[in-house]
Amino acid sequence: MDRYALPSIRSLVLQLMRGPRRLRLRQLLSIEFLLSVIEGQREYPYEFVCHALTGFRPTSALGNGRLLDGQSLVSDLVVLAEDISADAGLVLQLWPEPVYAVHDLADRFDVSTKTIFRWRRRGLAGWRFLVEDRRTRLLFVDRCVRRFVAQNTGLVTRGGNFSQLTPAERERILVRARELAGGDGYRTVNAVARTIAGEAGRAVETIRLILKHHDEANPGAGIFNRSPLQVEANDQRLAVWEAYTEGTSVEALAVRFERPIAWVYQTITQMRARELRVRKIESVGSPDFEAPDAEQTILHPAPSVPLYRETPPTARRAPSALPAYLANLFRLPLLTPEGEFILFRRMNYLRHKARQAVERLDPDTVSAAELDRIEGWLRQAEAVKNEIVQANLRLVVSIAKRHVQPRQDLFELISDGNVSLMRAVDKFDYTRGFKFSTYASWAIMKNFARSIPESRRHADRYQTGWDEVLETVGATLPEEHNGEHLAVVRRSLDRMLATLDPRERAILRQRYGLDDAGAPRTLEQIGQRFGVSKERVRQLESRALLKLRGDFEAEAEELVGA
Repeated sequence: MDRYALPSIRSLVLQLMRGPRRLRLRQLLSIEFLLSVIEGQREYPYEFVCHALTGFRPTSALGNGRLLDGQSLVSDLVVLAEDISADAGLVLQLWPEPVYAVHDLADRFDVSTKTIFRWRRRGLAGWRFLVEDRRTRLLFVDRCVRRFVAQNTGLVTRGGNFSQLTPAERERILVRARELAGGDGYRTVNAVARTIAGEAGRAVETIRLILKHHDEANPGAGIFNRSPLQVEANDQRLAVWEAYTEGTSVEALAVRFERPIAWVYQTITQMRARELRVRKIESVGSPDFEAPDAEQTILHPAPSVPLYRETPPTARRAPSALPAYLANLFRLPLLTPEGEFILFRRMNYLRHKARQAVERLDPDTVSAAELDRIEGWLRQAEAVKNEIVQANLRLVVSIAKRHVQPRQDLFELISDGNVSLMRAVDKFDYTRGFKFSTYASWAIMKNFARSIPESRRHADRYQTGWDEVLETVGATLPEEHNGEHLAVVRRSLDRMLATLDPRERAILRQRYGLDDAGAPRTLEQIGQRFGVSKERVRQLESRALLKLRGDFEAEAEELVGA
């Protein structure tokens, strides 16, 4: 009911919806009659509108001589037509006259769908029909469209002239869109539409609508819905590849598609090559990669250069009572500066070789052995990356411990930092001579600076009274024990509140939303309930919290000593 601008129409709608459903179609036709005679710049008596919709003319006491603004009345009648038709249960397949969807009208009048929705506010009424899946859909009946066009001939003509495009212009737009999308596979529809709109002097929405309709008319083979493997949507090779990646055996594919096994193997090889062509392979270049002995020097360096630091066994011993994940990190050796350089150079050289080979290969003539060799280089590069990441996991933990908040999960923060570390390994330029730990620390802290405030805002939105009381009574715990014993404190809170006198217990429960209501109350609200001033409530609250702090300290000492 909030969609109605006029209060009198809102109350009339409530009366109409209580009436029998058999009257709905008559009411829809009455709405069309009103829309055909109402002018936006005039005012109309409520009695006239009520009589047109219900056949009942209200008395002066009921009508009260109210005058309704014509523009607001038109808008409310359009909304009423949607609500009445939704309750009428109109079935699309049984409707005797033509019915149009929004995009059908946009094509018919050569305007955008946004223009159609603007016309709805001007009086183009839509009805809701039940379609095949038993869901309701907003459609436009032919009589409603003809009435609106007759009343707004100038508006419809201006809309069509504004966005009318010749077939040649449409084709030029599609050709330009293919150039932009093909030149950069990561361009979005909106980005391409904005570029073309600036070049052609057309509205962005008009260009976007042309691109959308083209892709809808060419499913799987349009401009933005084309397969990244560069094959047509109806190409049988695409179906073979999708089935193969889902685990179907080659023999089963040969039977399903009635093809020889050799053809299936050839198809899989061609599609593997196409998938490699669209894969993004990042690497940091270096002049060392072009040296004649690059492969021997980079992939098989002299064994005299140590990759890892030599540390005594006692230095790797993890402190007691550490979680298993953190304890395992102490067993991982750290990289030497020379080892760090060797591993980064090796990883980027393997990716460099793989990317160059991918750029040279022909998907239709490549052999499976060549693809195996390229994928082998990528697997070796991934293994080297994992080696670098594992050697720097302790860095993530040390930074996360400095940024963790009292109510935040340390391991969740470490997991977030590990993702930043892996991205840093891909982006780090080892040729500049800087330490990776410096670059990685900057990347991890930058991510924490963004993610921690976001998580804090999210937590504050859903903070409960329990968290607030726990934060207060838990302030006396040492910082290193606060997170460890938080679960125990939650279970002990009810028993601790039971030690207070009834009034103090009731005040704390109401103040922090621990009672059945679940919403915190102000000092003034609590004071009114107990018949005392809000200052007295504050004093009782402070005294109760002091008692809880004393009880919690004793509880904490008992738990730590256990």
